[in-house]
Amino acid sequence: MNIPPGLKLRHIEAFLAVARSGTISAAARVRNVSQPALSKTVNELETILGTALFERTGRRAILTPAGEGFRAHALAALQSLEAGVRDLSGKVPVGLVKVGVLPTVAGGFFPTVALDYHRTHRDARVGIITGPNRYLLEMLRSGGIDFMVGRMPSAKNMPGLTFEHLYDEPVLLVARADHPALAMPAPKALTTFPLIAPNPGAIIRQIVDQYLVAQGLSGLVPAFETVALPLALSLVEQSDMLWFISRGVVERELRRGTLAAIELRSDYMAGSVGITRRFTFNEDSPADLLARLLHKRAEEMVG
Repeated sequence: MNIPPGLKLRHIEAFLAVARSGTISAAARVRNVSQPALSKTVNELETILGTALFERTGRRAILTPAGEGFRAHALAALQSLEAGVRDLSGKVPVGLVKVGVLPTVAGGFFPTVALDYHRTHRDARVGIITGPNRYLLEMLRSGGIDFMVGRMPSAKNMPGLTFEHLYDEPVLLVARADHPALAMPAPKALTTFPLIAPNPGAIIRQIVDQYLVAQGLSGLVPAFETVALPLALSLVEQSDMLWFISRGVVERELRRGTLAAIELRSDYMAGSVGITRRFTFNEDSPADLLARLLHKRAEEMVG
């Protein structure tokens, strides 16, 4: 092994604490040590490795490209070491799996799999974090979650991450079930009734914008922008508004007949849904078991 002399576990733990917290002061509070002591430990690690891992900007400690790369390996090494200790102790790892769940899988796919996981692993716990794509990616990179489930992130956000495809999912244009637009071609409906579009930062916004350009509607200005089901559903039910949204978000409402989809007649209004992670999970760890169930459920859906 080519491990530098002097590299200790405390160096790795201090580095990961600062990477997760973003400041020396916050990391010091979490680790219950003084700021000077923690700063010294991080400086020692940078000296041992011969490279800067953080860029200090005011009170912030921002990972350098080298720091980003080292964090992924450090997290994997620490998890592997913890698994080894559990194996030696003879304890079966029950533990907590922390998952970032995007809206597109929150309405049906993920809850179904999570319930299957709970039935077969009664002592296990699943921590579910929801939020926009950018927030969950930050949680993933900092170690706040084990993996995230949803649409594939854009290429610029994928360095250091791995995406596992589960299934393809369309973006729909939906309205309340008795909406007059259901009898119209989609382009005419879009120029007749107000629109709710995904937020500019949402992954599906690019798909929607491309569709509007193809229909000669690039100048269309939405009345609202959201992917939040409770808010958009209330707006749609109380008005003539139309909403572009992933099928998974409104799958239950479509089944119940609360909402209906307007035919788009487009071949490219779909995208890949899957698992985004930093590294391979330890075999039979809580994260590994849940990820396998997600793959199994997706295979059953596709047929």
